[in-house]
Amino acid sequence: MNLVRHILDDARKRLAVLSRDSLVAEAAEILANPEMPIVVVCDSEGIAVGVVSRGDIVRVLACAKGDAHKMTTSATMTTAVLSCHVDQTLRQVWESMNARSLRAVPVFDGSGRPQGVVYARDLARALLDEMNEEELSLRDYVLGIGYQ
Repeated sequence: MNLVRHILDDARKRLAVLSRDSLVAEAAEILANPEMPIVVVCDSEGIAVGVVSRGDIVRVLACAKGDAHKMTTSATMTTAVLSCHVDQTLRQVWESMNARSLRAVPVFDGSGRPQGVVYARDLARALLDEMNEEELSLRDYVLGIGYQ
């Protein structure tokens, strides 16, 4: 059974963190990179308090119009965040993400500090690899080779 911790190296590469008082323009600059799906917003102690996505930026631009450049991440972030923990199974995270049609979720440690961002494609790839390994083991067992 694979856990989130097994794919954490890739998830760490996508982690972008800003403070509550960072400007929305800073978040937009990060999100302009296609490999950065969300920005995690943290308080002064490094605890995650929300995320900013491309959708959040578009909403701010549509509503605030000319004043959008003055807004902070705390005014634009989503606070009800689906996240995962390093010790969760990949299948649990996959099911939660699919239920909400999310393509990325942040990974937090036990104290709420961000550890990375997991993509749905990372989960899909890891789950397929896990199924392939199980299939090969079962085939080897049935053919009399035994487990390896």
